[in-house]
Amino acid sequence: MNFLIVTGYYTKLGEITLDIKSIFKSIADVSVCIVGDVCIDAYYFVSNDKGEISVETGIKTRSVERYHVDLGGAANVAVNIKKLGAKNVYLFGIVGDDLFAEVMTNLLRKADVSERLVVQKRNWSTNVYNKIYAEGLEDPRIDIGNFNKPAEESIDMLLSSLEKALASCKVVIINEQVSSGFQSKYFQEGLQRLIDASGDRLIWMCDCRKLNDIYRNTLHKLNDREASLIYAAYHQDEAAEPAAHSGAAADTKMTEDSGKIMWLFEHWKKPVIMTRGADGALVFDGSSLHEIPGLHIVNQIDIVGAGDAFLSATAACLAADASLETAAEIGNFSAGVSVQKLFQTGHPSVEEILEISDSPDYRYHTALAKNPRQAAYLPGTEIEIIARPSPETPTIAIFDHDGTISTLRFGWDGIMESMMTRCILGNAYAEVSATAFAKVKDAVCNLINRTTGVQTLIQMQALCRLVSDFNYVELSRILDPAGYKAIFNKELLGMVEQRAERIRKGSLSVEDVVIKGAVPFLSRLHDAGVTLYLASGTDVEDVRREAALLGYENLFNGGIYGSVGDIAHDPKKMVLEQILEDIDRQSGKKARCVVFGDGPVELREAYKHGASAIGVISDERQRFGLNLRKRERLVLAGAEVLIPDYSWSDELVDWLKWEI
Repeated sequence: MNFLIVTGYYTKLGEITLDIKSIFKSIADVSVCIVGDVCIDAYYFVSNDKGEISVETGIKTRSVERYHVDLGGAANVAVNIKKLGAKNVYLFGIVGDDLFAEVMTNLLRKADVSERLVVQKRNWSTNVYNKIYAEGLEDPRIDIGNFNKPAEESIDMLLSSLEKALASCKVVIINEQVSSGFQSKYFQEGLQRLIDASGDRLIWMCDCRKLNDIYRNTLHKLNDREASLIYAAYHQDEAAEPAAHSGAAADTKMTEDSGKIMWLFEHWKKPVIMTRGADGALVFDGSSLHEIPGLHIVNQIDIVGAGDAFLSATAACLAADASLETAAEIGNFSAGVSVQKLFQTGHPSVEEILEISDSPDYRYHTALAKNPRQAAYLPGTEIEIIARPSPETPTIAIFDHDGTISTLRFGWDGIMESMMTRCILGNAYAEVSATAFAKVKDAVCNLINRTTGVQTLIQMQALCRLVSDFNYVELSRILDPAGYKAIFNKELLGMVEQRAERIRKGSLSVEDVVIKGAVPFLSRLHDAGVTLYLASGTDVEDVRREAALLGYENLFNGGIYGSVGDIAHDPKKMVLEQILEDIDRQSGKKARCVVFGDGPVELREAYKHGASAIGVISDERQRFGLNLRKRERLVLAGAEVLIPDYSWSDELVDWLKWEI
């Protein structure tokens, strides 16, 4: 079956204005039922220090330095919904007659969840997932409960208890995550009778790994992999036909997912929500297909519990009478909070969701970003066109500094990588195994790639989390972000000062340390009456000093902005908000603004505020030509045009028809 997405049929949820606060106020009056697999996630952080040789086995023991337990599966969903302020959350499941059941019920009661757990004394152990971490690496997980066998008596008690609670609820979640759980054929038949008997009075939500096709008469929330498996099961004898998608560029993955979600609706005759990992989610209600863009997350991520967080917020919002697409977008924000909670299942709070939703950072053009072979260039140039910016001549131009104009700090990432690795490993730097060292280095490189362009202090804040998570350094010896920033700045400024001294002596010229054509292009804009701003994540005094050294400080008549050591006030965001939200007093119109940068922060802010976003993907080593390593993150940030340097400025200006 082919599906065609036509004009007016397809929307992006990121463009919809949400009144999230009022929805959360309504959640305070709702009650939700959850029936599913209840689990415990136990985290152990172990070390070889203080171990001893076992007298019985002769094997050296390992010591647990710290541990914690968290609720998983349906229990995690229940706690999440309660934390969002729901009046009542009723949880139904089966546990064993063991100490882990006591731990679970204590945690649920502490969270004010009304547990209705059935205790099965034989052939059942409470599901526990033991996760062991050593030297930053995760050992094979040890699972309890894989040999469970539900008794029909337990299922009867469970269904009877659930039926009594349905009268007070509006949304019921069916959660299935465990292969050896209680959702047998006998349970499925009994639950289906309850679904059929409720008619349209209740919203039944199915979030199952393997039983989505069993509970057909429900709203389905599933991920793209689960959707693909169901679709493939019904299309084994035919090649999958991608759906047609109206858009400027062909997005194969998006097209395929669009076709699958609409086929699933036709298959079940019920709305479907398909989560797509970092690429967000799709929602189809039978009349409109909505795309929820993925969120750009700067911090290190842990995807455990993200699906539960999405489900929890979506269900709670539906119970509060939010529309399906609005509920799913809030669910997306909730998942964005959850993935930043490391080594835990994560319980997003209302405050955290409101914070991330206040000015969300989305991922744009995801397929194009991953595939440079789809790039479209202005004929005869190295200028990549992603979307056409405003053709109006700008009155304001905002430039990032490092990598966009100056290359004085080229190599900063190598210095940061070395410094962060040493800080994480501490005294274990020379002794740790090659595997563990590679794990730390990989985490550091990922952090740097995610955070390029943000304030150094924010990067050091993320470093603090890594130092704590890897656990090589004693808690009392971990520095604060400012302390780590001081170490980095000392090493970086040493390199910068060597280059600055060579410029002062004349052994290096300004042209040797700036992107090709940058200074003439700045002068051209300045002489045409364009107001120029410089906004950098580097400390403001360092930016001013370097701009003066390189001779273009006076061109930035709008001002030079940099970090002032306050994480809450990012200079790039501050400048963009100041310029783009203020009305031009002389003309009474919005300022026409263009932003140039080689980092995602400034381009993402430009996109959000309606300014033209031009990414600079220059090879800083030679100061001209393409560096495709920068391309993906700038496309994802919303860049409309990519240039390698300013040697193509004439062609760019002519194409844009700027009068400068």
